[in-house]
Amino acid sequence: MDLENIEVFLEIARTRSISGAAKNLFISQSAVSYRLKMLEDELDCKLIERGRGQNQSRLTKEGEAFLPLAERLKDVRYDIKSFKEISCHPSITVGCVESMGIYLLDEFYNSMVKRNNKVKMYFVLSTDEKLYEMAQHGTIDVGYVVAPQQNKNVSTRRFFKERMILAASSDMEFAGTTVRPGQLDIRDACQFDWKEQGIRLWYEHWFNPKELPYIKTNSPPLAFSFMKNHDCWGIVPHSMGIRLMEDAQMRLYELENPPLERMCYRIAPKGYGCLYPEAIENWNREIEEFIQSKQWLTVCKERGELYD
Repeated sequence: MDLENIEVFLEIARTRSISGAAKNLFISQSAVSYRLKMLEDELDCKLIERGRGQNQSRLTKEGEAFLPLAERLKDVRYDIKSFKEISCHPSITVGCVESMGIYLLDEFYNSMVKRNNKVKMYFVLSTDEKLYEMAQHGTIDVGYVVAPQQNKNVSTRRFFKERMILAASSDMEFAGTTVRPGQLDIRDACQFDWKEQGIRLWYEHWFNPKELPYIKTNSPPLAFSFMKNHDCWGIVPHSMGIRLMEDAQMRLYELENPPLERMCYRIAPKGYGCLYPEAIENWNREIEEFIQSKQWLTVCKERGELYD
């Protein structure tokens, strides 16, 4: 079956017009009609019925029944093209939680893309839960999460730790470089749900639960935008604090009694053979060098399987 004939049929179904399909496909109306007839002859049924006295066409019952199959066949053709591309160029798929992908690893991603143009890279930003699901099904080669989960089909290992610091608007200047939690007013806080239990316990220990923060969110970009545009403070990973200092002129402070460091875990599928192990090995080696180059990050020494 000629897939170009199927594309013609799909375009007629979408536009409900022979002339519209011809225009969108950059071919003549006669070519559209010819390809449609070839497909109908092959299937031994009529798929399209022209309206009388108007330039409109509609699907027959057979055409309606064939439409979802035609769409699937088109997807298969796309997958075949993608396979040809992948077979010529090694590829890896990397997943990461949003806060880490946007404010820390984006620098590394850009560097890798520039230096490794022979390796096709696909980057996915998602939640811890979704990344574990993707790793379980082998749709990512490696992922980076902050909330580990026990999953027999996914390898979970500690990777690095990142300090949590105070980022505050310039109008909220504090003396010195270190701030005590008692100097902070929770009513001026942009509190982000970082998921780590240690950070939640830190807030519960130092602030009255009856007093609410200025804003509370689970979206890193929303928290970043809010902190850029409002006089407030927030407890953030050091990497995000640097971006806030650069983009919003916020001041950064160490905390006298800080929350526990944020832990990053590296996850990978179990039971799925990696198509391009050399590309993954190179990725793992270079990202570790990148992490080691940041003084506020600490590569974990203990990196055995978290759940055996």
